[in-house]
Amino acid sequence: MINGYTLTDPANANQAQQEIFEKANKRFGFVPNIVNAFSESPVLAAAMLGLYAKFDDTLFNAVESHVVLQTINVLNECHYCVPAHSTIARNGGVDETLDDALRRNEPLADSKLETLRQFTTQMVQQRGHVSQDQFASFIKAGYTRQSALEIVLFITVKTLTNYGNHITGTDLDEAFKPLEWSPNAATV
Repeated sequence: MINGYTLTDPANANQAQQEIFEKANKRFGFVPNIVNAFSESPVLAAAMLGLYAKFDDTLFNAVESHVVLQTINVLNECHYCVPAHSTIARNGGVDETLDDALRRNEPLADSKLETLRQFTTQMVQQRGHVSQDQFASFIKAGYTRQSALEIVLFITVKTLTNYGNHITGTDLDEAFKPLEWSPNAATV
């Protein structure tokens, strides 16, 4: 952790933090360090948990969601979110080869998923100002206008978590350490 941020001992958590920790336990089965670190601002932690719950309501399946999330994590160079999402996705059945390519910011073998990765990259790097040709390529690959807007949701959440981790220097949970990642691993 950096900039004076520390993890809160649950025994010393205030009421708002305890509520955040309870929500995290229900969602993840434990309190990830990101939730603990962000609990210094219960508003931020609650927003993160609430927005993460919305991912299940999007048109994207688990693999597509991972492509979008991990692409953003890598572009934003988040030392915490890349290994966390790799661990969760791989435990959920996402192929290691696919995840490894995402972690290295390399093209994906599946053309539809590669289009999704490219469009997500364009959205992040161009701050949402995609060209008509870029948008048309995304639609031609089989995605929808709704899908494009849902990528905005993913970018919103990842901006919140990636930037928060940059400020706090969130310590990596033991569960995520086997897939530790550094921005040097990506060919950004």
